[in-house]
Amino acid sequence: MNRKFTDLSKLRFDEIGQKLKEKLQEQKIQERPFAYEFYHQFGKFWDSGSIMGIVSEDIVIQAEINKGYQQISNLNKMPDFLLHKPSTNKNFAVIEFKLASNSGLESDFKKLVAFKQKLDYTYLIEVVIGQGNSLKTAKKRIKELNNSDGEEIIIIEFNTDSWRANNFRIKYKSNVA
Repeated sequence: MNRKFTDLSKLRFDEIGQKLKEKLQEQKIQERPFAYEFYHQFGKFWDSGSIMGIVSEDIVIQAEINKGYQQISNLNKMPDFLLHKPSTNKNFAVIEFKLASNSGLESDFKKLVAFKQKLDYTYLIEVVIGQGNSLKTAKKRIKELNNSDGEEIIIIEFNTDSWRANNFRIKYKSNVA
């Protein structure tokens, strides 16, 4: 991932208080540019042939596909990315991106599980983007949702301070598809 395509401008105002200056100078990341950069880098990875050890060549990545057009009961949802073979039941992964500070992580988990239950996607992946403290807080919230009877979700924590990723897995049970 290339940082320059995900960063927002940093403003500096000498006349305001130090605390506010520090807040404004923090790196700002938004979910959408980050996801677009992932899509771009994934395409480059695909074109290099490196992906073939992970998925077969008939699998494609598609962004923000609304499955409601297929009139699948209770699946009028639009994930960030699908890795699948279109027009078949060969469904590899569904991927969601969310800022660590966003309270909508559980709604993403419900969406991921719905795709597993309705279309049998093999991997459910949530990419959580943030800085140290926000990632810690998000991880705590996520672990509270862990349920041994649920579907496995791979959580990828992407730390925008270190520009490194870690992962862990939880099981999430959703009564609502």
